[in-house]
Amino acid sequence: MATVSGGGEQRAAGITPVRVRGRTYWFPERGSYTSETKPFYLTSEFLVFAFYLIGLGIAASTSPSIDARLFWILATVAVVGYMLSRGIAKAATRSRAHDPREDIGD
Repeated sequence: MATVSGGGEQRAAGITPVRVRGRTYWFPERGSYTSETKPFYLTSEFLVFAFYLIGLGIAASTSPSIDARLFWILATVAVVGYMLSRGIAKAATRSRAHDPREDIGD
């Protein structure tokens, strides 16, 4: 990334400095980033996860064949599966924040 000098500060192209109460915060310009992922509460895997846990809780409370130990094992498996699915979904996405490590080769 090329740097642009403005107002006594050196900044990367595509990054806008914003001063608030004497501190400088750096934000990417509107067109310089894209967000490929949605917030967690809008994803289908979160809805499936939530409905699964609700159904599992109802089944565990009404069925004598599902004891507390089995409930927690199944809930733990569901949590691990949800975390892996979100990790895979966000694996190749770029952050909106400026990362100085990306400027090393320039």
